[in-house]
Amino acid sequence: MKKIIFIEGLPGVGKTYLVNKIKAMNLDNVYIVDELINPDIDNPFTDEEEIFLKNDEMKVYKHDKGTIIIDRGPISTLVYNQVNHLIDNSYDASYVEYWFKQFIDIYNNDNVCSYYLYDPGNYHPSLNDDKNPFGSIDNLKLTHALTIFNLKKYAKNYKIIIYKKSNIEEVINEIIN
Repeated sequence: MKKIIFIEGLPGVGKTYLVNKIKAMNLDNVYIVDELINPDIDNPFTDEEEIFLKNDEMKVYKHDKGTIIIDRGPISTLVYNQVNHLIDNSYDASYVEYWFKQFIDIYNNDNVCSYYLYDPGNYHPSLNDDKNPFGSIDNLKLTHALTIFNLKKYAKNYKIIIYKKSNIEEVINEIIN
């Protein structure tokens, strides 16, 4: 049987740290899918948007059995593009919204759960750019709110977890059990 677990959250919350801790546990029948697995991501001649969409598809279908823990899922890609549109109305997110429809059945599966990790009040822009969803505190707040909205809209099973490195063992136990 296949069980998919998406780990979602804003930049700097510790998603990759958590995923790497689980990976280091070497659990039987648990497979980790990193945030970036698409080799084309380093190819400067490929359309950036297409690269990330292909990357998400590759992540979801990489394994066909066991518990699959995925660092960021399609909802993150959807939200990133929707926030881009809200920041700059000339940015067209409709292509990604159409692309996302292929995952709606996956998110409605009983064996799929999304965990949204957040640390209330702690927003860490990954760059300084008001035109990027991760580039300012206000944009991160918007990204946070839209992620929760989309989880409630599309995911049958989701959990919003306050996460700090001090409760990592509790969070890992929640995710893998």
